[in-house]
Amino acid sequence: MKNTRNLAFDRLRDTARAVAERQRDPFVIAQHLLLAHTTNRDVVRMTADCDTALRISLSNYPPVTNIARTAADGTVRCSAIPLSKPVNFAREGWWRRGVNAKGMTITKAPVFGLISQRDVLFLILPLRTADGQSDGTITAAIDVKYLRDGLRQAARRSAGALAIVTRDGAKVASGDRPLPFTPDVTARQNQPVEIRDNKGTLWIYTLHKLYSSDLFVVYAEPRDTLMAAAVSQVRISILLPIISILLASLAIWVGTHRLALIWLRELRAVSGRFAQGDFTADRHKFDRAPEEIAAFSADLHSMADAIDRRNTDLTHALEAKTLLTREVHHRVKNNLQIINSLLTLQLGRAHEGAAKEVLAQTLARISALALIHRLLYEQDNGYERGEVPINNLMAELCAQLRGANRSMTHVQLTCQAESFPVPIEYAVPLTLFVVEAVTNAFRHAFPKGRHGAVILRFNLDGARAILDISDNGQGYVVSDAAAQMGTELMHGFATQVDGELSISSRTGSGTQVVLKFPLARVTT
Repeated sequence: MKNTRNLAFDRLRDTARAVAERQRDPFVIAQHLLLAHTTNRDVVRMTADCDTALRISLSNYPPVTNIARTAADGTVRCSAIPLSKPVNFAREGWWRRGVNAKGMTITKAPVFGLISQRDVLFLILPLRTADGQSDGTITAAIDVKYLRDGLRQAARRSAGALAIVTRDGAKVASGDRPLPFTPDVTARQNQPVEIRDNKGTLWIYTLHKLYSSDLFVVYAEPRDTLMAAAVSQVRISILLPIISILLASLAIWVGTHRLALIWLRELRAVSGRFAQGDFTADRHKFDRAPEEIAAFSADLHSMADAIDRRNTDLTHALEAKTLLTREVHHRVKNNLQIINSLLTLQLGRAHEGAAKEVLAQTLARISALALIHRLLYEQDNGYERGEVPINNLMAELCAQLRGANRSMTHVQLTCQAESFPVPIEYAVPLTLFVVEAVTNAFRHAFPKGRHGAVILRFNLDGARAILDISDNGQGYVVSDAAAQMGTELMHGFATQVDGELSISSRTGSGTQVVLKFPLARVTT
């Protein structure tokens, strides 16, 4: 019984831990953004470019609705969301606590954001001058609705009630099934706690830290529900040996009165079905078989049951691995998002020239890698095999490249790709190949506002895939470009997919880059 309780409590703790890990992302990203802004001159000094720097850093990350810079008197001096009227936080208790704190703090309960016009939790980072005087704050607003939606999604996969609470006991968000009691937030984390609700139902819940020591995830289930599955397993483990002994004895008794030959044929047929993976044979057909044959049949069916259970366990393990793989891609995507935001901040501060061009090219490559991991995480099919549909990848990649070169409105970018999957070890070099080829076309083919077009085609030709990127720009002498970094990178990426790269160009007639690689190595 003790082991049964431990199994039930482990499931309770694992659920709370998994939900907390998933809901922690917005707080971690918001914290990184606030710390990054402490090194941004425009934000710290609240210059005319402060609003732009804050707006760029968000990078369309929905859970963080806004970032704002306030002066020492509580006046909002700049904000990622444009201000429609002056806003001052000096009378807000949460802001006064935050500006006087020694480090980063979070609001004790949801607050209605005066700028974002929605319920949020504020992360507050106080700033100090060189002589230790208050210099206001940088705040990040985290959408409570995002947290609530995440709890509702997690609650659909569990039988209990979920909530996020503060150290003061305030409920920040709940799933579709709210907690019918007030949890004791002073209880020891990850330890089961029993409590009765107003109707007398006994619940068991556990706490898991969500962020710092101020937010917790609470997961609870009725005690009867939590223990029912474990008790059923114990009962089955007791009854199965008894039933097996009774059935074996009955088979032996009946088998002494039957002939052997017909049963041997039946056993051969059953063995053949088991060998084909069909474990649905009727074991009771051998109840009248001779003793030895009946025993052998029972062993054969037990072995089939064990194989069937092992297949079920392996299926569950594969599902768990698939979920873990998605989580890995999710975390990689978030890490690349942070790097993307930091590079965007640095790009905004860089002056025109070689350094800014290098940063822009690096940003394009990292954005392309983040796109691959986002597709792997969001795909309904293919992510468990580590594959990406090439048509979806090329469509979104071209949209990114259009955005990165939006200042060149005189150049059109058209993308056409057939639908077939490629594994991630091919998707990465192909994506970076496209970034280099298209970026080279935008940078070099259309000088001084020259109008033109860049066309990307990704087609199948029997056992080969053909990637064709061409432009109608000014062209160049191919031999003069042999030492360019972009061309060298394209040759390297082509080698990674066992492909053949050809570059043809004529002055005044444009450039064509063609990559051909074997499709048999890509599709499965």
